[in-house]
Amino acid sequence: MQFSNHMDEIQLSKIRQIGELAGQMAKEGRSVIKLQVGEPDFDTPQHIIDAAIASLNRKETHYAHNRGTMECRKAISDKLWRDNGIKADPEKNILVLNGCAEALQCATLGILDPGEEMIIIEPTFINYIQLAKMAQCTPVIVRAREENGWLPDVEDIEKAITSRTRILLLNSPTNPTGAVYPRELLEQIAQLCVKHNLIVVSDEVYEKLIYGDAKHVSIASIPGMEDRTITINGLSKAYAMTGWRLGYVAADENLVLPMLKVHQYSTTCLPVFVQAGAAEALNNGEADVEAMRREYQRRRDMLAKLLLECEDLSLRVPDGTFYMYPNISKLGIDSHSFVFRLLEETGVATTYGTAFDQKGEGNIRISFANSEENLREGAARILQFIAKVR
Repeated sequence: MQFSNHMDEIQLSKIRQIGELAGQMAKEGRSVIKLQVGEPDFDTPQHIIDAAIASLNRKETHYAHNRGTMECRKAISDKLWRDNGIKADPEKNILVLNGCAEALQCATLGILDPGEEMIIIEPTFINYIQLAKMAQCTPVIVRAREENGWLPDVEDIEKAITSRTRILLLNSPTNPTGAVYPRELLEQIAQLCVKHNLIVVSDEVYEKLIYGDAKHVSIASIPGMEDRTITINGLSKAYAMTGWRLGYVAADENLVLPMLKVHQYSTTCLPVFVQAGAAEALNNGEADVEAMRREYQRRRDMLAKLLLECEDLSLRVPDGTFYMYPNISKLGIDSHSFVFRLLEETGVATTYGTAFDQKGEGNIRISFANSEENLREGAARILQFIAKVR
């Protein structure tokens, strides 16, 4: 049977692979601590659930507008102006989509032509490269380095630009490193994009999970970037709504149109009741988000203190997200072997660094979106394993 040749290059999620193995071990009765997945351990706040239930009770179970309900788009528009300084007309500039995953798909398939290039900063979320390949485009990698705070060098970005470059994809706060792009860096990147006529796809799904003195800046709010930025965001991480699958894009209407076409012929629309819950979250959920953010910060500080006691690890404490990206290279074991041995021998699931960085080696990703009890036990098992490996 003949299949699409270019799909042979698409890899299945390495994070899901580890999760499936951890799940099987748990079914067998083994003690497993899942620190590999980027999912809040909190439940969706009740008032958001109640808003969705109220929508269902109103029998709002029919198709929604392809662009999203006006209630939801208006809530997104208000949020973008309030939090990000982005003006987005709910009639023209916003699409409500099936999570950030579909938003990224609409951006790549809707904007890129086969043979064009998309610059991606590594370490990075694994979906980006696969989506570029799915669009039959070339992902061009620029590496951020640990010694630079996991931030990219603007000169490296410019060197990667060719006549075929169409999109620069940014992710801040960054999965897996937790780096947060400062305004000065984003202003330099903005100048580069204007100079070379690039479109920026800015994935900002972790924007509210920021700690200490770090500040989130949306590149679309920088002068000159309003018409060339596709801002992607969603409710999964900050509002503990992963299963609701609600994301969105905000962009110039000329960029929205091709993305709308992808959306119409793939998922059509989101359920109205899901969008009712999202509107409630965006309009009235900031206290919930702040409570969860404070708890994540407490867990970050606790876990970092435990891990930094180990001389065989180096760690840049993240400014955002709920991930840590410690370096294990002193142990003389590759990250893939480390992660699978750690899981098999101790029951702690993490993710190996080469899932996020093709040319990088020596790091693992740990999610601290878990209970204090599990994080303390997980850290203890990790440190015991390191002592054994050493």
